[in-house]
Amino acid sequence: MAGVGRGKPQGLGWLTIVGGGCLCLILAVGLGSLWPRRWLLAATDECPISIYLWGEAIHTDIILPRRNRYANWDALLPLGQLGDANAPYLSFGFGERDFYMGEPGSLLVRWPEGLRALFWVNPSIVFVNPIRDIPETSHCIGLTAAQYRELVAHIQASFQRNAKGEVIPLGRGQQPTGQFFQGQPGYSLFFTCNHWTAQALDRAGVPTPRVPLWSQSILWHARRGCACP
Repeated sequence: MAGVGRGKPQGLGWLTIVGGGCLCLILAVGLGSLWPRRWLLAATDECPISIYLWGEAIHTDIILPRRNRYANWDALLPLGQLGDANAPYLSFGFGERDFYMGEPGSLLVRWPEGLRALFWVNPSIVFVNPIRDIPETSHCIGLTAAQYRELVAHIQASFQRNAKGEVIPLGRGQQPTGQFFQGQPGYSLFFTCNHWTAQALDRAGVPTPRVPLWSQSILWHARRGCACP
């Protein structure tokens, strides 16, 4: 009888292990969000090209001029179906095809689709949308001509192409304007819209976090970049 009541409650050990694992994961993501991918930045005071970074809680878009002396997107992509030929800017966003093109609704309502999108490797899209006015909540980043060309090249490489080398339009889905295109690589927890944005900015030499899961961490690091003209 001396040993009665001295053992741990059944299942407590597993709860401790799971809780410890979750805590370690949260700490790793938090530290990775603060840890910069680039410590040293190219020294430049002249960044004549303005781009804009816009983000919600879990999604980011990159907003670029529709055309300038360095890139004309009307010549690079079939944009005849966007819905606003006079918009001076275009936003580019990466996402999971079925979730992004499906019925609009918050993640709280569409959480089963959101879980499927995160925990499986799914087809991706690039959504191109015309923008007349830059959102007030967006963040402006200055780029040199060389940086801007690298950014454009990265975005172009994100479009999946057919055997003829043509991009693959998918229509508007449920959106009133814009155009979805088949993207690459596939979408998963390890390559989300924020990973895509951070990868594009990093190629252009803009500061980004080591672990870009949260939109705010990308916006926070990008503020170390070159100021807008």
